[in-house]
Amino acid sequence: MNLHVKRAEYYDGRFPPFRKPSEIGFFSLDGEREYHDDNRQLKYISLPRNLKNVYMDLNIGYENAVRKDFGKKEKIDTILTWILYHQEEVKKYFYEPNSNKPKIDFVCFRGLLTAVSATIYENKEDWLICATKFRSVIYLCAFDTEQNVRRRETATERDKLMSSWGYKFEQYLSADSPSSKPNPSIPVNEKEEYCIVLKGRLNNHTLLYSAEVDGKDTSNNIHADRDPQSTQCYTELKTSRIITAQRQHINFCRYKLLKWWLQSFLVGIPKIICGFRDDQGIVRNLEVFPVAEIPKMAQNQWTPASTLNFCSNFMDYVKMCVKKDDPSVVYKFYWKPGSPVTCEELTSTEYQVLPDWYTSNLRI
Repeated sequence: MNLHVKRAEYYDGRFPPFRKPSEIGFFSLDGEREYHDDNRQLKYISLPRNLKNVYMDLNIGYENAVRKDFGKKEKIDTILTWILYHQEEVKKYFYEPNSNKPKIDFVCFRGLLTAVSATIYENKEDWLICATKFRSVIYLCAFDTEQNVRRRETATERDKLMSSWGYKFEQYLSADSPSSKPNPSIPVNEKEEYCIVLKGRLNNHTLLYSAEVDGKDTSNNIHADRDPQSTQCYTELKTSRIITAQRQHINFCRYKLLKWWLQSFLVGIPKIICGFRDDQGIVRNLEVFPVAEIPKMAQNQWTPASTLNFCSNFMDYVKMCVKKDDPSVVYKFYWKPGSPVTCEELTSTEYQVLPDWYTSNLRI
């Protein structure tokens, strides 16, 4: 049975119940993509005094940058590793005390939730998501579509340069400690990440998911002191081309602000700092976007309620399709614009979600 994707207006209306996510853990990935069960990659946001007049050259050090290999299939291995490191702690989140009744429905990445939630406003990008049920919990993992692979293989040098600008911008505003300053003179290592692990709820779906965060804003430490699981201390960093035409403004509101809002809202991040750049990769000014105000800025081109209502519907559909509790069985969900979401049961290893090292070592 397929899931028909209706027009966005169908999903609008009441905002679905959404529990603010709680941070329950963190981990770091170093310059070789090796997992570390600590916060060594946590950065601290450091802003210039004058946001309206800056000069940040995003091309500096590009030729020596260590590029992230998006073709390498890491799947959801990092969050699985975190779970294995914290089995005793995780047990209280996964199952009811003294029983096998699950408290968590889904384990996934924040990026997957963003892609699904944006589906009803997407007219170009397709997606492919695989699901496996193991001990009553459904694990979701996004895989490359043929379109993704083709885009990567045909990327020009200019495409690769522009894709590096966002990483360089983060380096301009990120320091290694609250008392140090950013050092954009050194080449960027795009493989490094700091990720947090979150527990949340959308409607009747309980979620355990991880998300990369750009940095901590120490001026917001009051929130962290009050609630150690609060994510209000983090800030998202983004770049965008300087807007010079009405059509550019419309596209910015319709597509970029939608993705930005979803990414930050799903983590509970309160603000986004955007560096507006020219075509040569020079950031000329910075602007702070409070996440709560972004839907108003979108000027009715999308609504928050419709995105999360669709995401909730998709999760209902996944629960209905994923019946077999078996790590060797995979359910493949595929969607492309203008088509319904399809589901196919697989037994091949090409789309295996859970590796043997996880299923054989999970003791909870």
